Amino acid sequence: MNEATSQVPNNRTHEQEEKFANDIEKAKATREPAKAKLYTDDRVLARITDGIYRQPASALRELISNAFDADATEVYIDTDAPRFSQIRVRDNGRGMNAAVLTRLIHHIGGSSKRTTVGSEIGTTNPEDPSLSPGGRRLIGKIGIGLFSVSQLTSHFQVITKVKGDDYRLVADVTLRTYSEGEIEPGDGTFETGSVEVVPMKAEDADSHGTEIILLDVRRRVRNLLQSRDRWTAILGESDESDPKEIGETPPIWHAGLLDLHTDSDAVDMFQIDPILPWKVEDAPRVRFQKLFDAIANEVDATVSRPDLAKSLDAYLATLWSLSLSAPVEYLTKHPFDITNADNVYVYELINGKRGQAKLVELAEGQTVREALGLQAGSEDPMGGFNVFVDEVQLLRPMSLQYWPTRKQAVDRPMLFVGRYNPDLSAVPSEIRGGDLAFESYFFWNSKIVPKEIVGVLVRINGASGALYDDTFMKYQVSEQTRLRQITSEIFVSQGMDAALNIDRESFNFAHPHYQIVSNWVHRSLRQITNTHKAIGDSSRAQIRAMERDAATSRLDSFALKTWSDVRKDDGESAPEVVIMGSKEEAEARRASGSLAFERAKIPAVSHSGTSKPTTLERSEILKAMAKILEAYGVFEGMSFARQHSLLNALLAVYFEDAQG
Repeated sequence: MNEATSQVPNNRTHEQEEKFANDIEKAKATREPAKAKLYTDDRVLARITDGIYRQPASALRELISNAFDADATEVYIDTDAPRFSQIRVRDNGRGMNAAVLTRLIHHIGGSSKRTTVGSEIGTTNPEDPSLSPGGRRLIGKIGIGLFSVSQLTSHFQVITKVKGDDYRLVADVTLRTYSEGEIEPGDGTFETGSVEVVPMKAEDADSHGTEIILLDVRRRVRNLLQSRDRWTAILGESDESDPKEIGETPPIWHAGLLDLHTDSDAVDMFQIDPILPWKVEDAPRVRFQKLFDAIANEVDATVSRPDLAKSLDAYLATLWSLSLSAPVEYLTKHPFDITNADNVYVYELINGKRGQAKLVELAEGQTVREALGLQAGSEDPMGGFNVFVDEVQLLRPMSLQYWPTRKQAVDRPMLFVGRYNPDLSAVPSEIRGGDLAFESYFFWNSKIVPKEIVGVLVRINGASGALYDDTFMKYQVSEQTRLRQITSEIFVSQGMDAALNIDRESFNFAHPHYQIVSNWVHRSLRQITNTHKAIGDSSRAQIRAMERDAATSRLDSFALKTWSDVRKDDGESAPEVVIMGSKEEAEARRASGSLAFERAKIPAVSHSGTSKPTTLERSEILKAMAKILEAYGVFEGMSFARQHSLLNALLAVYFEDAQG
């Protein structure tokens, strides 16, 4: 998709920008606000007002992305939970001077990023417009981040300051409601709203950053964050909602429910008290760890695979969603930073139709990143990026924890890593959509927790707006069990952004870059399947042997208990039961007190290849039966030949091929 320009005709735009910039300069002395109208391209406006941002998290995600592109290292979001009447987003980025703010106001829906204009006004790196001034790869391109707040409110303030300035700019923005027929003839633009900017004296010259205050958050948004529809359905107070559709039971963890029977949003008017996984005194990082642990602890305790929609209310789900989309650090470590101490099988994916994944032997203390020269997730040029929401530090919710299961053939997680930088020079420029380069991992685990991170997630320059695609880009091979055990991320460092739809939450499947990535994912999954099966076949043979030993032990214990119960007064130990290869060997063992049988006279145990619901060898079943029969004295006075015949008849009850 081409970047929307969303600007009024150039001559009028230039005049308005120049006048507004002058008005801001005058306002420093007069304290009279500089005023301007907001204009938006009708195509962008129509898409935005149609609700391209489906959840509050989507708009907040855009503001976080703007902070990242402004070289912020910290972002603080105050949602005013559980009221959500006013939301503040504050960062310590570079801030905006009058020139940047002026252009933003007159190009709503446009962007100065990745353009020479960005270099001129200081929003991009002077040597590379695809980078931030500090050297970060820019997340945004569509340039509607600030306008995305129209989904949350029609009234907001922007307070911004550049380091070294002795003033900060305070912009008060009021947005209008869009209606058909208001597009100016021949113009293609719509008057979106108005803005007033006042420069305020600042004593802290070294401070910098931007704060966005969303005033009077829309009731619909507040209801969403408060999970009002869900609660009213659960409490049976809604005539419109079906409790079965929303969930008849309350979420396990939630921010509480304000009294539904009052218009007041006072904190002390709870109808249902909050149940949060952390304590008030917990540090921000600990809070998110406890949120993740709350989900992980459900594994095998209440369900096999936790469902976030059932476990969390909309507020906590918003925190989780933001943690997935923002370019923040991982809860434990980046998968590329795994070492041999993490006890993970590591394989390198080989590009090509017939390639096979190659085992990677890591040296002591060596990371996957170092071994394979991977770049994604390497040190941030600004020193890091941290996001805090209501004193909860957001971290990418991925754990390397292994959840062993009794029947699992592979005894530890598996990490498959790869990269692809196809040569597209032979493809016409109007078709290829630019160059493409990415790195990726596929993490196999016995269980992926929670199930919402099953699938593949595409990150462009570290950030993502999409959810995990649990179809793995429409992978057609039926691998339902194995695919449920894989989570994957694709780190795109070049290209792919043009394949994003305007909502930045979905892709244009027809775009060449999406097609290339999709085909690469499918080839990789075939390599993963082959490798996993190969390891599994070997491991399963060992597991079957251990299961046989364990089951035999249980069977033998039962036979011994039966002997003890039946012969408890005899003071006689249970005999050893053996199956020998010849008559002479059997006779020798009988002489030593064993209950011995000749293999040749028990045809049913001479070939144990029959397929039955048990993994026990038939010979072990025979031994247990012989011990029990001997305990009851059935073999007393019976010839060896008749003993063989009796055992053969009993075995035929369990094994069809022993009936002939």
